[in-house]
Amino acid sequence: MDRKISICLALAALAIPCARAQDRALTGLPYTPSLEPAFIDKQVDPCEDFFRYACGNWIKTNPIPADQPRWDVYGKLQNDNQRFLWGILEAAAASKQSAARTASEQKIGDFFGACMDEAAVEKAGAAPLRKRLDEIAALKSAADLPALLGKLHLQSADTSPLFGFGSAQDFADSSRVIAFASSSGLGLPDRDYYVKDDAKSKETRARYLEHVARMFELLGDAAPTANAEAQTVMEIETALAKASLTRVEKRDPYKLFHKMTQAKLVEMTPSFGWSAYWKAIGLAPPGEVNVTEPAFFQEVEKLLKGRGTADWRVYLRWHLAHQEAAYLSAAFVKANFDLQQVSARRGRDAAAVEALREIGGSRFGRSAGAGLRRQNVSGRH
Repeated sequence: MDRKISICLALAALAIPCARAQDRALTGLPYTPSLEPAFIDKQVDPCEDFFRYACGNWIKTNPIPADQPRWDVYGKLQNDNQRFLWGILEAAAASKQSAARTASEQKIGDFFGACMDEAAVEKAGAAPLRKRLDEIAALKSAADLPALLGKLHLQSADTSPLFGFGSAQDFADSSRVIAFASSSGLGLPDRDYYVKDDAKSKETRARYLEHVARMFELLGDAAPTANAEAQTVMEIETALAKASLTRVEKRDPYKLFHKMTQAKLVEMTPSFGWSAYWKAIGLAPPGEVNVTEPAFFQEVEKLLKGRGTADWRVYLRWHLAHQEAAYLSAAFVKANFDLQQVSARRGRDAAAVEALREIGGSRFGRSAGAGLRRQNVSGRH
């Protein structure tokens, strides 16, 4: 429940009104023909540059939005669909006093409306994290870590502290789905950010260290303490990064396929209580596990043996704040965007659509889908 509350209360903090068209709700889906002659740039010789000839005018009329790393017809389609869902939610919230609202409209409208309460977001601050922060603070020994980590993994949508654990098709037999244990636990995008020695990488690490310290301060820690905690986080993440495969190596499926029995995984990491972890995530001990990067888990074992419980409390507090920053008060949101170097921010309405999709699953999906069908399918055969 606290996951839902933290997202719902804090979505408003993402709001900085924007005038760009893509930051406005739609009341209907725009139609773009699959083949539009107007997108052709006839000033370009197709024999010299066919891509520019075929897509030149589309590129000119669809510049990359400031908050997107790239832009193409598929990205625009996704954005248009999101803006249309935004319109459905906005209309459902606006008709709060209407007795004509259906149960689905009431559900999605009230939830969306609650997400827009900026005053509540600012008043709450980091309070939506309090329950999980208290659970982390209660970590007393390494033996308590697996159960807590399992709980945090279940509550995490985007990040996975220390390592990742899930399921996927067996690389050797696509008819089977097996457990996967994978590398994870980094706050920066991948290992290169931690190990490259060029000036830009060093600058990024320095800024990241400042950002981590800032987040600890926002959680209430004094600056000297926050700086020391940031250094602890960087040391743990750097060790994990150095033990991870490179992006190029991860393209080779053979380097990511090391199927073993659960007993072998336990033998590889004897300092981690896998039985407690599996119980926490509601999984019966798996018969087989694909450990995608054995060297990574060997490093996890070294860290578990070499780091004290206080370090793990620091590390988990950071990852919780990092995971939820975009959904908390304005100070957290600003710090999060500063790290990502995002030059423009999407409105809280668009963010609310994303949050509903993220945490609502089939419940809100069905309700929003009902609204979409009414607006687009009704009367068609």
